[in-house]
Formats: sequence, C-alpha cells, structure tokens
Amino acid sequence: MLRKEHLSPNEACFQVPLTFTKFDLRDYLWNLYNVEVTKVRSYVKGQPLTDRPNRPGSTYRPQSLKIMTVELAQPFQWPEVPENREPWNPELFEMREDMVDKRREEQYDKSNFKIPMKSRQAKTKERTALASLAQDLLSGKKKWSTDAELDSKWDSIVEKASGVAKDGKAQPEGPAQ
Repeated sequence: MLRKEHLSPNEACFQVPLTFTKFDLRDYLWNLYNVEVTKVRSYVKGQPLTDRPNRPGSTYRPQSLKIMTVELAQPFQWPEVPENREPWNPELFEMREDMVDKRREEQYDKSNFKIPMKSRQAKTKERTALASLAQDLLSGKKKWSTDAELDSKWDSIVEKASGVAKDGKAQPEGPAQ
C-alpha cells in the first residue's frame, strides 16, 4: 500500500506485481481484509533508462511498476505515525541501512577500479594484536613455537638451527662437517 496524500479517504493505492489483474486485487482485499471495493483503476509506470553499475556507457530499462488505485465502500484513514519507535527496533534498521550504504559504496569503488588498501583503513583489534605479537617475537620477548611434532628427517636441521643436540648438550659453533 502506498501512502499518497492527494487521495480521498475512500481511495487507496497499491504497487502490485505486473501479473496482477483488477480482479486479483479486488478479491485479495475482500478475502483477506473483508474490504469492499467498488472500482479499480490501474496503470503501468515505465521506468527511465538507467546506467549499468559495472559497465560504463551501457544502459538498461528497469522493470516497470504496476500501480492500482481502488475506490473503497468505507473510508480508510491512515494510522498516526508513532513517535516511539522502540518496539520496531530502530537501531537494527539504521544498522542495516548503514551496511547497505557501505556495500553500495564498495560496489561503486569496485566498478570504478578503486581498490581499498588495507594500510589506509583503520586497524582492527585482530591486526593490532597480531602487530604486537610480531614485535614481541622480533624483540625476543616471546619464542616462536608451533608445538607440532616434526618428522624425524627434520631433527638434524632443527639441531643445527637451535645449536642444541638431542641429548641437551650445546653443539660447537662453526661450519658443519
């Protein structure tokens, strides 16, 4: 149902699928809402040409809209717009709208070959934690360990790298023989 201020109280306006007929709308209102309809007017509103988002210079015509206006036997009055929107969770709606806007901007940037660089974005908690862990490893505060058992063929390489033999004695520094 569309809210149009210029309509009289005995008229209501609906945007319906293109396949809807006048009889479909009349029967729908009668069977679901017990609303008697005396007259139905309909028209198909063509959409203007629109640019394709991913192809510059390419246009298309979006699907048309079908609008139906019905004349009601009893007058209809719109309910007042509520001042307290808490029961409808407005924060969730606003968060969704922000997310849609962000995605729209990302798609626009992608279609115009503007690649976002991670270094120019605000650092997330994960990135800052990873950076501090890397600093601790480089400074020697923490020792790198995967706690994974390696295959025995790597033992000699690990011994040479760490300078400690399997028996716990330090190996002499110098070239391997």
